[in-house]
Amino acid sequence: MTEPSRPWRRVAALGGLAVLLIRHGQTEFNAQKRFCGGRSDPPLDEHGRAQAFELGRRFAGEIERVYASPQRRALETAAVLGEATIVDELREIDQGSLEGREFHPALVEHADFFRAWKRDPSEIPVPGGGESMGALADRVARGMSRIVSDHHADLRGRTVAVVAHQLAQAAFVCRALGKPMRRWPEFELRNATANLLVWDGEGWSLLGRNL
Repeated sequence: MTEPSRPWRRVAALGGLAVLLIRHGQTEFNAQKRFCGGRSDPPLDEHGRAQAFELGRRFAGEIERVYASPQRRALETAAVLGEATIVDELREIDQGSLEGREFHPALVEHADFFRAWKRDPSEIPVPGGGESMGALADRVARGMSRIVSDHHADLRGRTVAVVAHQLAQAAFVCRALGKPMRRWPEFELRNATANLLVWDGEGWSLLGRNL
């Protein structure tokens, strides 16, 4: 990997903490286009394990500490990067009655919900006792604050990995950058790739996408 392809190394010059906010590798739920939230705990499938292996190769020797959601798919992905500290607040959004369902039938059955969600998901909970994107962002932000506090005394040039989930990481990026929650699709990740965020001691910035 060449130096320009390692943008987290530039964080040293910025005097900040580089956070590789990683989405886990593929699961069967992902491949089958099923809702996979906080109540679902499938392992990585064969392709997901290969993605995780490649992730580990890509970031070998680059990461100082690893943090992960407690869900199996995140922990299996994090294992290729090093021993992970579990942060419960990083778990995926509670998908309520959508958990495990195929996308298309659920989109038809809950059409009104999804139209409202598309306009503004910040305060609309998922049917069946699920979370809203705003509640999710609040929860993940609490976990990220604890991670940042681990490095408060010495931020400069450090790189950490945070292995979580699609909506969890996107909701946090929106919150961190001050963007409306309806813009979360702009920060979607492919499986086993990362958004690179920088904490400078006062606020967040986005330095890289789908790394």
